[in-house]
Amino acid sequence: MNSSTSFTLNRSGYLAKLLKLEDAAVLQNLYEQCTEFALLTDGQPLSSTAARDEFNAFPDGKTTEDKYILGLFNPQNDLIGMIESIRHYPDNQTWWLGLMMLSPEQRGQGLGSAFYQAFENWVSAQGVKQVSLSVIEAHKLGLQFWKSLGFEVIRKTEPRQFGNKTHAVYVMSRPVAATA
Repeated sequence: MNSSTSFTLNRSGYLAKLLKLEDAAVLQNLYEQCTEFALLTDGQPLSSTAARDEFNAFPDGKTTEDKYILGLFNPQNDLIGMIESIRHYPDNQTWWLGLMMLSPEQRGQGLGSAFYQAFENWVSAQGVKQVSLSVIEAHKLGLQFWKSLGFEVIRKTEPRQFGNKTHAVYVMSRPVAATA
């Protein structure tokens, strides 16, 4: 990838940068702050290796070269958010956003929208035409958040198993504005 693997947000002192496997411990701390998402999705707490496992989870046909885990750092250099994504999935014009998390105390202040927009600007600079993602049906706030950013539901899947729970999933997509 030619583009830098870090970018700033439209907020003073906030920086997103690529996380590596050696950052798994600090990422695990963020995961544990966001345990309510695991309970909503899977009905069980996160494993103690959830962050480490994230670095090695990708769809068929993709490798670690296609996976980007971007950490969001506040002005004090604390990890307060993350975006996990796969480039060129499910096609060469799309980036798949697999997971976005913000620590609970950072929510509701517009930071998630700013983080996503900075991410979209970053992938747009690499010629991406759209970002796609999925939201479980039970995650009403997540669905509302993504719709507020202009994502549209493309389809709803049949219910499937996630840990101890079963969910239908909304697959959503948004065209990416071209950068000049």
